[in-house]
Amino acid sequence: MEVHQGFHAIAGVLRVIGLVDGTLIPIANTSALDQAFICRKGFAAINVQVVVDHRGRFTDVVAKWPGSTHDSFVWANSAAGQDAERGVFGQSIFLGDSGYPLRIYLLNPVTNPTMQAENSYNIAHARTRNLVERSIGRWKMRFRCLHKSAGGLRLKPQRCCAVVVVTAMLHNIAVTGGATLPDEVEEEEEEEEEDASHNPLQPRDDLHAAGVHTRNQIIHFAFD
Repeated sequence: MEVHQGFHAIAGVLRVIGLVDGTLIPIANTSALDQAFICRKGFAAINVQVVVDHRGRFTDVVAKWPGSTHDSFVWANSAAGQDAERGVFGQSIFLGDSGYPLRIYLLNPVTNPTMQAENSYNIAHARTRNLVERSIGRWKMRFRCLHKSAGGLRLKPQRCCAVVVVTAMLHNIAVTGGATLPDEVEEEEEEEEEDASHNPLQPRDDLHAAGVHTRNQIIHFAFD
């Protein structure tokens, strides 16, 4: 309830339990890498998925997939994504960008809004999701080894993943303790198109239609 209220206070989106996003952590030790680590931007990286709460703390981190992995694949194969699919979070929802599939538990923006309520929802969605982008920026500023300006982590991929997780834990300690915030790092949007091939439990059309229905309910209840 505290998390729902905290997110609702940002821009009025209901029942949000977390913001999900993917970010690329550059790796410099190319001798230990294969082509799967080369991301779509052309450099070697790990594709890290994070979920943040209303205070900007990481509640879930997945740091094990090569940079070429699609965000929707990481989500579908994560504990948070699978728990959401099973209904573990009840009526709570996650917010993600267009790189994530629309589901009853994961809402993305309306692609081509035609009504004022949809425009208002998109604005509120973007304002709320801005928190995860700022949290990633602050995390990378606190630990500059994670930012591309540092040239990439110079470790084997498995050790790079461990560094990512430990620094995320230390970031949470800093946020909880009210540590002085560093200047934020500019993060580029890394939106991807929806990839519908990763959920074998139901046909994609049924899952998407249920997600549309849930999103429309929230739009009409909160933004009409």
